[in-house]
Order: sequence, then C-alpha cells, then structure tokens
Amino acid sequence: MRLVCSILLSVLAALPQWATAAVGKCDYLVATGAQDNPPFLWRDPQDGKRLIGSNADLLKRIGNSLGLTIDVLRSGDAQAAWREVESGRMDILADALVPASVPTMDFIEPAIAVLDTSAWVRRDQPMVYAEPGHLLGHRGLLPRGGDGVIDGHLQLENAASFAQGLQQLLGGKVDYLLYERYGAVARLGALGELDSLQRLAPAVAQRGMHLAIGHDSSCNDAALRVQLERKMRELQASGVTRKLLLDNLKRWQEQQTSQR
Repeated sequence: MRLVCSILLSVLAALPQWATAAVGKCDYLVATGAQDNPPFLWRDPQDGKRLIGSNADLLKRIGNSLGLTIDVLRSGDAQAAWREVESGRMDILADALVPASVPTMDFIEPAIAVLDTSAWVRRDQPMVYAEPGHLLGHRGLLPRGGDGVIDGHLQLENAASFAQGLQQLLGGKVDYLLYERYGAVARLGALGELDSLQRLAPAVAQRGMHLAIGHDSSCNDAALRVQLERKMRELQASGVTRKLLLDNLKRWQEQQTSQR
C-alpha cells in the first residue's frame, strides 16, 4: 500500500498544473485556526464568523489557483480549532504547530513560516545577550500562547495573556518576556508599546507553522496533498508568503489604530 501511494504521489507531482487541478474529491473545503493570532489569523471585524489574516489570504490564493473554494471560518481558540479539524468537522488547520507526533493530521510541507520565540526586554534596560543561555539567572515570563520548545532550565513565570505579561515586564517584576516574534509585534503595536521593548537575537526557540489536513476530512486524499505542497513550494520560492505576512501585520495595526 505504501508503494502504491508513493507511486501515485510521484505521478501527480509530475503532472502539469491544469491536470492536477482537476484531481481530488472536493472543490470546497473549510479551514480554521486560532481566532486571536495576528498577523496570521484573527476575527474579521466585518463578519464574526470568518477569520482574516496572512494565512487566510494564503489559502485564498491557493484555492484560486487550484480551482478550489476554501472558506476560513472561526471555531474558537487554538485548541478548539485543532479539535474541529481533528474530528473531521473542518478540513484544514491553517496555523498548525507540529508536536512530536500527530496521528490524526497530515502536515503540508514546506512550512508557512518558521516562528521565532524570542526574549523581549525593556528598551531602557538592555541585557547582555548572545545566546539563550544568557537568560539563565534572569526572571522570565511566558504568556499563554507564546510558548515553543523552551529550555526547562530557564526561570519562568506564567501570565494569562500577552497584555498582562507586558505590564509585569514594564513594571519591573520580570526581566524578559518570551513570545513569538510577529505575534509580539502585532500586540505591541495594538497596545501602543512597540517602542517600549527590544527583541533579543538569536531566538530562544523555533518551530514551523503549517497547513494541516485532518485524517477524518472527507476531502483528504493524496491528490489534494500533492497540490497543496506544490503550491506552497511555489509561493515560498516567490516570496509571496512573507509578503502576505508583512501586509497583514500592517493591516492588523491599521485596524487597531482605527478602533482606538
């Protein structure tokens, strides 16, 4: 069976775009993801049932090029979105972070983006830093949603949200805050604190964000996975995925400014 599947994938990958576009069981799919994950995904202020952001725009481009309609709908937080795709009620997880083993989903390569979990410090209190080990002995904070594979030796406290963690950092209760790079920029911009913090490099941890299709999705087949992987390679090579990310970072910040 594995040999047959491998042969099918090889044949489909060699077909021209017009041929593969017609292959697959579905021409309509539903995607979802975390509803508060800017600039990748967030609730559409014009339609609370939908998600917008760079990953939603990415799926729209992929769908248009393959002759597919892909709706990106809200299902709740990251855990709720995961459950919807894992159960087969929705087809695609648009912001999947790969754990060690996932027997219920197929992850599309390449990754949409490589996410840097970075240490952020007050700009008026810089820290000598050249590697994650330099954080040892300093008090850190890990807000909900900002974690990656973090060194267990770091002295970390938890915060319920990024905003709460930011206030603790600005108040001098901790020395640094750990959070994903683009998510932190989006939230700092929304809070008017973008100039208050400095990001330390290199990152403390990295992990890929992927598209993932649930095994129980009625649309999941080898043909669809080949099409998605081919389009992801094209969009990465052309720089489209990064442009969508930067465009939506600006879009998010403009929305927040207009709502103040």
